[in-house]
Amino acid sequence: MGSLLEALWGFYTNQVLLKVDPESYAYELGWFSDHGYNDFACVLKDTEWNSDTRFGELLRIEAKSMNVLADESKGHFDELIDRLGNEDLLLILIWTWETVNTAISQQVYPHILDYFIGKAQSVAFLRDALHLARGGSFVDRNSCPDGCAPVICKHHGEPLNANGTRERLSGPNSCRAANVSYAANFGGLVRMIKTDSDSARQEFRRIRASDDAVHNYISFIHRNYPDEEVNQYLAKDWKILAHNLGIQTVGLPKKEIINLIKKRSSNYRDQLRLIS
Repeated sequence: MGSLLEALWGFYTNQVLLKVDPESYAYELGWFSDHGYNDFACVLKDTEWNSDTRFGELLRIEAKSMNVLADESKGHFDELIDRLGNEDLLLILIWTWETVNTAISQQVYPHILDYFIGKAQSVAFLRDALHLARGGSFVDRNSCPDGCAPVICKHHGEPLNANGTRERLSGPNSCRAANVSYAANFGGLVRMIKTDSDSARQEFRRIRASDDAVHNYISFIHRNYPDEEVNQYLAKDWKILAHNLGIQTVGLPKKEIINLIKKRSSNYRDQLRLIS
């Protein structure tokens, strides 16, 4: 179902582009038919497009979708950062099954609850910084675990977890996990912004404060997975924000403080972003 929703997004986006300026309709989304990373490219209409050289295209878009009630690990963004173009975008659709009653039966349909679209490089930068903060690493061609010659090393930039296990199938063969081919935890769309140490939390906050695309991505995830936001910030952080909003917190538990903050301010995440 996720693949269908992503394809429909591309179809309807082209309809929007057509309506923006029908007389000088200059752009359209092209669909990648292979199984590579990107799903779409924004290309110049009626111009030859070479996907190998990127001639005739402006940017690329990778589409992901997640059923909000399903295991989040199904949504992965694990493309290496040096393979992303400066203007490339990441699209994420969050959806769920909704019930509709007809005269003769009860049916369900996929309902899109929310979406994010922003610079893929920014999200990848956050992902990689927190991977390092958790004790992970990235393969350096000058010291590849497989002993590759630097000029031909195909593993440069591949993520390894804190145990030295490869996170992607294309990682070094000598770094395989014991019971599986690769760990596959790198780039989980929700998991990748979790933090479990002071150093990781500080890195998370530093990047969120400095990059609008990262802030929008984090806000999107926390809006749809509110427990992640509760766990990300400590009780003292919520108390600081509450104080800034003029909310009395003495004797109140963390979750009650958060509820009061949400009632008081619709843009509290913009203020939470500034807490260091």
